[in-house]
Amino acid sequence: MIGIILAKLQLFFRKPATFIIMTAISIIFAYTVGLGGQGKIEIPVYTTLTNTEELLEHLNESESFSFVKSTKEDAENEVRGGRVVAAVELLEKGFTIIHSSDETNIPLIENELRLVYAKKLQDESVLAQTDEPAKVEALLKQAEESPLFNVKQSNFKNDQEKIYDGRLHSIFGFSLFFVIYTIGGNVYPIMEEKQNRIWDRLILSSVYKWEMYAGNLLFSFITGYAQIFLIFCTFRYVVGVDFYGGFMKTLIVLIPYVIAIVALCILLASLAGTPRKYMSYLTIIATPLAMLGGAYWPLDIVTSKVMLFLAKITPVNYGMQLLNGATVNGYSYGELLEPMSILLLMAVITMGIGINVIEKRNT
Repeated sequence: MIGIILAKLQLFFRKPATFIIMTAISIIFAYTVGLGGQGKIEIPVYTTLTNTEELLEHLNESESFSFVKSTKEDAENEVRGGRVVAAVELLEKGFTIIHSSDETNIPLIENELRLVYAKKLQDESVLAQTDEPAKVEALLKQAEESPLFNVKQSNFKNDQEKIYDGRLHSIFGFSLFFVIYTIGGNVYPIMEEKQNRIWDRLILSSVYKWEMYAGNLLFSFITGYAQIFLIFCTFRYVVGVDFYGGFMKTLIVLIPYVIAIVALCILLASLAGTPRKYMSYLTIIATPLAMLGGAYWPLDIVTSKVMLFLAKITPVNYGMQLLNGATVNGYSYGELLEPMSILLLMAVITMGIGINVIEKRNT
């Protein structure tokens, strides 16, 4: 078995292009969909006032909006052309928001502006009542930079509330989806070797049939797991995505999912019978598995009972449950035991059926 794995690894290192491409595609898709839409919304700002740099600096502390200095004509043209949701005119004692339609972001923009202007007017009021404005202004800046106490914000949730993180959902979804093709591509040589009677020649040597199956399937597991491991490490340590303290836990709960996909590919191979049919089946079934399992969108928005029922027999669904549970939901291993057990049960059943059908086809 060890010899088979080493031989497979040698072939893998000679031609790693497929593995690299699938890993790169997963990262690109996850980054584009999950993080590409997470940027700030740009809001053009114009004014006739001078010394508005500090005001813009406070406005750009917003996590949702980026206030960019512009001219009145350009800002109005941007709004008129629908290229921005709104534009803002900064006044001495207030502001004017210009927008062309009922945008859902307008109340949020107004709230950001009100908070900054309230702080500005408060500071001006304090300075107007002192005989030493320079000294008081310095004290105000010092208090802002080094507050006497910090306020920590938190909220409560009930047991039925679902937590959603779009960035992590995209990373998890595309990782679980593309690894199906990687694992499926590594199961493909089993079909070719059996069809070309290579296994029959190996069996005449000291290699047992179970070792041949174990070596090939273990190699498929290693490459599939390595792909997701590299994707998660890239987003965690290079991009800086927050895994809510559950990064190591995600690497552990991934194991049952990868095993289940290896077993599913064996079942597909047994049903296909030939290598060409197998690749066709894999291509046809991978996308519906991801869609039904909630890889592209959360299942909470799905209302069809038929779709939700089909999701319960999809390994991608339980993979997403494990990864979201280990991160945003903060579940313990005990709470994740149910989806892990279901995936392992799926793996045992599908692999058992698949290997038996393959053997019957070749007898």
